[in-house]
Amino acid sequence: MSSDKGKQADTSDPYAAVLPVIADLVESGTRAFALSNWEEAIEHFGELSSLTEQTFGQNSARYADSLVMYGRALLQHAIEQNALLAQKTLAEAATGAKPTEEAEQEAMPSKANIAFEGEPDFRQIEEAEQEEQQEDEDEEDDFGAAWAVLDVARVIQESNASDSKARLKYAETLMLLGDVSMESENFAQACVDFKSALEVKKQLLDSDSRELAELFYKVALAHEYNNETAQALELMADVERILASRLEKAGDKDEREGLEDVLEDVRAKIAEWKLPKKKVDLNALTPGESALAEKAREMFKSALESGQVNDLTSLVKKRKGKEPEDSGAKRKSEDEGEDEDADAKRPKNA
Repeated sequence: MSSDKGKQADTSDPYAAVLPVIADLVESGTRAFALSNWEEAIEHFGELSSLTEQTFGQNSARYADSLVMYGRALLQHAIEQNALLAQKTLAEAATGAKPTEEAEQEAMPSKANIAFEGEPDFRQIEEAEQEEQQEDEDEEDDFGAAWAVLDVARVIQESNASDSKARLKYAETLMLLGDVSMESENFAQACVDFKSALEVKKQLLDSDSRELAELFYKVALAHEYNNETAQALELMADVERILASRLEKAGDKDEREGLEDVLEDVRAKIAEWKLPKKKVDLNALTPGESALAEKAREMFKSALESGQVNDLTSLVKKRKGKEPEDSGAKRKSEDEGEDEDADAKRPKNA
């Protein structure tokens, strides 16, 4: 009888066996995310998404929650990779990084590859262009993966947003989609997603909520980078209004000081955006790239003033090779002038 009761207990909850596994994946992924170990978090949350879909179905709220965790980790990983690539590019531009000895050996012509002195190595140029193109594609793939995962979660949450808690989750996912669009420089789409999130949160949060102020600011920033300063300034006025209202009600000293600092920054940003615009294509730059470009300009200006500018000729590597011993190997010309040209473009065989 006791064994029969045990069997009944096991079958009474169809999720009894899988729930501990799900809890473990959530805990492991959350821990990795908190430690900024994005790849490990992606692995755990990816497995979690597959398991919740199989267990609860592709339209379940649990599956949507796991997709949001997965998408957030993908986004953070993409941002980190993008930042590392930008730092590498800036460092190479600032230091004039030289190829390593191993790279120089690889660049030497083989018997099958003949290069002429004084002529560009188009093979190397093509390889560099292909490498740069691959890096751009990888970056797009990272952000694209985050977008795809979060958009699936958005669709599920939109259909299940029956209460305030579910609707707030839906708004948070829209904000994440807006963040992806901002990072991938799709500012028009970021405006759409942030505005959609704002409409949801305005119905659920207090009018002086700091969350609302943050979201108004995100929408304003998206408009500013989309060259829509007038709309951005209108939204920044809402940010200022919310923070000022919050400040009036704040009783705690630390909270007041914090709000005053934020309000000061917001007013400075409003004043900055009201200034005449420089002729810069903001669609071509993310906020991070804008900062890097400014840093590079300052570094180059400083180098010019100090006279410590890298000699760009050091970046041009001449191929070394033995001169053919047999003068008969030279291409014959009808006059001496042509002989000189032939000598200048004589192939160097490795």
